[in-house]
Amino acid sequence: MRLALIIAAMVPAVLALPAAGRPLERELPPKRDACWERVYDEAHLGAHPGQKVARIRLVHLPSRWADAQAHGFYVTLYINLRQHKAATGFDYQLGGFCKPSGEGLRCEPEWEAGTWRIERGPNGTLRVRNNGITANPNPYDAEEIADNAVRIPAKPDDGIWQLAPASGRCELE
Repeated sequence: MRLALIIAAMVPAVLALPAAGRPLERELPPKRDACWERVYDEAHLGAHPGQKVARIRLVHLPSRWADAQAHGFYVTLYINLRQHKAATGFDYQLGGFCKPSGEGLRCEPEWEAGTWRIERGPNGTLRVRNNGITANPNPYDAEEIADNAVRIPAKPDDGIWQLAPASGRCELE
């Protein structure tokens, strides 16, 4: 009898809980564009001499990529290395589909160019964990690795990129 009363008291509380959504819905909303970015300063790059990436932006545009939802959802990484080439914008890009994996997201392109994870970081940041990616020159629309693509291994210093919400417009570069 007591067990039945306890269960009866718990059922309304359990039903009132919000439904579990995919990880990082707040940071990468299903119906709103979001951009995250990090520009590494000279002090950071000096302390991490093996780091190739000097600037990185994660772009999530569900308004433009609604058709991609069948495969997960789509994000693009835009990257500048220490030897920045373009006068403005980004030199390299890599897009991929992301699916829930634990408390984060596992992302990979449709071709063999490595994978990355997106996780919640401290103080309202996102962490992008590089599992060894290969980025194509920007712009490059083919779904294959370009002849002049750049490989960005996780080691020694490109294993984790810590991104904050980007200031400015959120758009394709």
